Amino acid sequence: MEKVPFSVYDFFAYLSSGIVWLLTADYILGLGFLQKDSVSSILAVALILFAYVCGHMVAHFSSFIFENLTVSRILKRPNVILLGEKPYWVVFAWIFPHYFRALPKHTQERVFAQAESRGAKGTGEALFLHAYSVVSGISAVQARLDDFRNQYGFARNMSFAFVTSAIALVIAHFVGSHPVRLRWALLSGFAGIVLFYRYLKFFRQYSYELFLRYAELVRT
Repeated sequence: MEKVPFSVYDFFAYLSSGIVWLLTADYILGLGFLQKDSVSSILAVALILFAYVCGHMVAHFSSFIFENLTVSRILKRPNVILLGEKPYWVVFAWIFPHYFRALPKHTQERVFAQAESRGAKGTGEALFLHAYSVVSGISAVQARLDDFRNQYGFARNMSFAFVTSAIALVIAHFVGSHPVRLRWALLSGFAGIVLFYRYLKFFRQYSYELFLRYAELVRT
């Protein structure tokens, strides 16, 4: 049997989010693919490839808008929140209570003590990168981190795909030539919000797992 060209992460993080965009475009533009009982094999392959490309576009923009702007510059990254930094605005802690929960004080102290014993003097992203370089050499830990990375990547991409689809559906409802029902925009927006919370959960869990494993290493 020939090896499948897509990995599990490719399917869930790229193809699935790309399919959301394709289905939204089909509905808004009235292309009729959803109404077809069957499609030719050539068209099916073309749609899968196009969905895969769209998925990569979703991943690019979701990484920039959700991760580099929303999380890094507005909410703060979990690797600094876990080690005691407070949100820029206290309302964020009410909206995302789990995300802004720091590590226990004793665990934070063990992380800093571990870093000091290894001669690491940085904080924030520098400390995170140092800790990652240490624990990533442990195969079981790396596999665990990869699982969380794949889950937050999937949730981030799908959240962005649903949110942008909701926006497109609202615009098409008012200015499009093809009838579009707002209920699909509401459902898409709701899915996008829920998946954004899931993204924050797994994004935090990635750093949580890393620091927890790092803190318990034998000190040098």
